[in-house]
Amino acid sequence: MKKEKKYTFLDPIHQNIELDTAKDDEKLILSLIETSEFQRLRRIRQLGFSYLTFYGAESTRFVHSIGAFHIARMILNKLERNHRRLIENHRLPILIAALLHDIGHGPFSHSSEPAFDFQHEKWTVKIILDQSTQINQLLSNYEKDLPQKVAKILSESNKPSWTCQIISGQLDCDRADYLIRDSHQTGTTYGVFQLDRIIQSLELEKVKGEVKLVVNEKGINAVEDYLFARYSMYLQVYHHKKTLSADALFSSLIERAKDLLINEEPIELSDSLKVWLLPTKYKMRHEDFWEVDDVCIIQHLKSWKKRAKDYILQDLASRLLDRNLFQSVRVDTIRKKDIENVVYKLGLEKSKYYCLIRECKEFQYGDKKKPILVEKNGKVKELSKVSSVAAALINKSKELDIEWMFYPKDLIRF
Repeated sequence: MKKEKKYTFLDPIHQNIELDTAKDDEKLILSLIETSEFQRLRRIRQLGFSYLTFYGAESTRFVHSIGAFHIARMILNKLERNHRRLIENHRLPILIAALLHDIGHGPFSHSSEPAFDFQHEKWTVKIILDQSTQINQLLSNYEKDLPQKVAKILSESNKPSWTCQIISGQLDCDRADYLIRDSHQTGTTYGVFQLDRIIQSLELEKVKGEVKLVVNEKGINAVEDYLFARYSMYLQVYHHKKTLSADALFSSLIERAKDLLINEEPIELSDSLKVWLLPTKYKMRHEDFWEVDDVCIIQHLKSWKKRAKDYILQDLASRLLDRNLFQSVRVDTIRKKDIENVVYKLGLEKSKYYCLIRECKEFQYGDKKKPILVEKNGKVKELSKVSSVAAALINKSKELDIEWMFYPKDLIRF
């Protein structure tokens, strides 16, 4: 008989998250957490540059990933009451997918994706399938085709599809954790909703010949609350104009570094960051990917601020480090002529880095892509067909589509 040995993560949101290493599957989960690839997530901020807006936003992808695993386990434990045989065949791949879903994030999380033009989802799957990674070796040693099973769930190509819904649906463990956690970290209450109530309302039902994740009638109000929390977090936190300004400034800085590298101008760069800047010229190795995290970027910003020979690179690095962010203005509130005047005053070269037009879009809940299904009066329907709140939010989310202009207020005034 295996000796019981529990490992506990004391989580600020979920309290005790326990792993029983006497169980082989939970021992594997702990081993995955202990890999250097997963430990890197300690050096990736969950909310990117939001800490420049909300000073408590210092949580990491490491913490969020364990939280997402915990919620996925809670969902499976609930579904298992009525579908034990169905759940046990998919339980471990789902739990691992929840744990590893963000393993491919770049520095400062989503802030780096437009700057470096990459998608963390693709890198996540690469890391899991690459035989040279510690993660792949652990999974393969446990079960030969386990990496492929996990990758199919994360790429949303697995059957049955409810296995993917738990990880990347409209009502999934990822969103559930980051809304509550980000709300806590930013000192707001916008993202708080009844997580337990939603989990207890989840069922597996056959819909048009396929088993789907469905919310029963008792959970409809809790799901409405969740959707409003999600809308509010995007409106008040994720799309805060200071954070958007910092993201735009970071993208502009990276663009300048790329241009200097392409033109063979002098610039201090680590070998790995050079690959990140020009991945088509320099082949990205996994060691290059692991090397570039928040710490790496901050080191370069400090170096460029002190020693960069290029004035623009030095200035942009200084602004980001010292929180001297660009002014933000909605494009629909100014005249086209005003934008042209800004470009003229800055000059063509400087305007590329100092007059930034960015379209801010977030696809909120919609009734067509990954719909939330609810059961009411014995019939399964898409949520907005039975909820006026959900129907209103589908239309209201268009308010989040805003085009912004960012510019240095010390150089330009309207």
